[in-house]
Amino acid sequence: MKRATITMLLTLAMMWASAFAQQTAQEPAQPPKPRPRPLTFAERMKQYLSRTGATIDESKSTSDMIVSNAADAKGGKITVVLVNDRRRNLLGFYIYNFGSVKNAANKEEVYKYLLEANDAITIGSFFVDPDEDIGYKYLVNGAQTMSQAAFESTYFTMTSVARDRKPVIKRLLGGSGKEEKPPDVKKAGVEKPPIL
Repeated sequence: MKRATITMLLTLAMMWASAFAQQTAQEPAQPPKPRPRPLTFAERMKQYLSRTGATIDESKSTSDMIVSNAADAKGGKITVVLVNDRRRNLLGFYIYNFGSVKNAANKEEVYKYLLEANDAITIGSFFVDPDEDIGYKYLVNGAQTMSQAAFESTYFTMTSVARDRKPVIKRLLGGSGKEEKPPDVKKAGVEKPPIL
């Protein structure tokens, strides 16, 4: 009786092992799914911008520079230039069209205001470029991908600062504080260090 039970258990174990081996052999090995190609700088920025409601000026944009326009509550627009600085591995947010200190009678007062504004704002800084044009920028480490929430926070904060500070800067420069000409898109990524 013991011998019959042991024989039967061994037979069942061998049948089970055989069935298990056939089952695993019949399952086809699934090839690994190909990884999607990483987005280019331009594709990633356009994806971010599409979710913010901003428009993209394709005629002025390049593979490493995206020119976008954010609607202003007063009916105008704020031009934000996004630059991929490959050399320094930075993503730059730039806003120009505040005016120029080149012919300002009160340069010292303008510089003082810009420095005080830099102390008061949350992100970014105002600067004066080699052409003596006033700009506002924020640089982000380009090595890490920015989340949509971080991008939107940066973008909207910068447009808000530009909208709030522009009339004061224009007034200090001797203008009316209103936009007189369309925004000037500079090659922001080639900018030299600010002169302040």
